[in-house]
Amino acid sequence: CLEDSKYGLYKIFEPNLTKSNSSTPCADFGFSVYDSTETHGFGPVKDTLDLYDPAPPTVTPEESPCCQTCTAPQSKYHSVDAAHGHCGETCLKDSNYWLFKIFEPNLTKSTSETPCSDLGFPTYDSTE
Repeated sequence: CLEDSKYGLYKIFEPNLTKSNSSTPCADFGFSVYDSTETHGFGPVKDTLDLYDPAPPTVTPEESPCCQTCTAPQSKYHSVDAAHGHCGETCLKDSNYWLFKIFEPNLTKSTSETPCSDLGFPTYDSTE
């Protein structure tokens, strides 16, 4: 917790710092998953804070994964968008790979049925 008398000083370094009227301000904004505790600042101007991640999306039956298993003549492909933190899986005919590769440069033929999970993206988000 931050002492009220130090709020103005810390606000200089953390422009989004806002005094909360809630005991769960992060959860109130959708950040309910505890990530870590860090100390920001140095010397006499430092404070320890808990960091939270957004809650995982709720998946409804209409939004279930489309491509968990591919049926011949299709094969499993995946693409990682590191800049936006996403991984996508799809089923394609091998003969169409070259065409989709033009629009999805990171498109890669998968060597498993769970490439995104294998690459550190275990939580399904949506189907587009």
